[in-house]
Amino acid sequence: MRSLRRAASASSLVALVLVVGTAAGAAQSYDEAEKIDRFLGFWDSQISNPDGQDRGNCGGRTGDYGEKLVNCSMPVGQLPLNARGEAWLKYMDMLQSPTTTECAGLSLPSALGSADNISFSASPGRVVVDLSQFGERTVWMNGTGPTPRSGELFHHQGYSVGRFDGDDLVVVTTNFTFDPDGMDDHLHMASSVRMKVTERYQFIDDDNIRLIITLDDPTFLTRPFTYSRLFTRGRPGNRGAGWNFCDPDVARREVEYAYPGNKYSDGQK
Repeated sequence: MRSLRRAASASSLVALVLVVGTAAGAAQSYDEAEKIDRFLGFWDSQISNPDGQDRGNCGGRTGDYGEKLVNCSMPVGQLPLNARGEAWLKYMDMLQSPTTTECAGLSLPSALGSADNISFSASPGRVVVDLSQFGERTVWMNGTGPTPRSGELFHHQGYSVGRFDGDDLVVVTTNFTFDPDGMDDHLHMASSVRMKVTERYQFIDDDNIRLIITLDDPTFLTRPFTYSRLFTRGRPGNRGAGWNFCDPDVARREVEYAYPGNKYSDGQK
């Protein structure tokens, strides 16, 4: 009889734990859904990039013909490049850029600085972020989605996982492929497979969010680098249609029949 009572008590305890655990999980899911709901929709950077406009964020760097670079996607003059990063810029030229010659879209973090608008949508276990000039990417929430193993699942867009820190949406992206334009497509600064990009989206008020970006790539940087952008709630905008109509065959002729001007000192043509 005592054994039966102990078994019944244990069963009741397990049931209670399950009920409380389920309720807590439901409350947590509901709380997260409310937090995600605030981000849903379109956000506008309200930054236009007409030809010749200088946003003052290229650090005085020059291009292949000695021209002053304008409209970089981040304050590249403050990038803590190591010797390898500086050597890359001496080597790299515009005609090796995949966005120039292969009709490739931008990757992170370059796309975060070039995006005119950004949008959020959601479904259970994931948030979908859509960037102009980049496209959609999935952010896996709460440990859902595939779990990449070391040396696997490298991708142009990387692998993104998200969580909430208070009301801030924090997204960490790793597992990138090497990209000649990964950090910035105007400077043509590369990013490596070791890169990690952390995005923190935080509300200033109901209609304005701040995006804080931390870039960590020990292959090319001496330390992590943090910068920010502002977005205002808006309407759907242009998603970088120029990439959709790019002809790779035409673009590749730039490499075949042209040479980057004054880039190299030997004057080779």
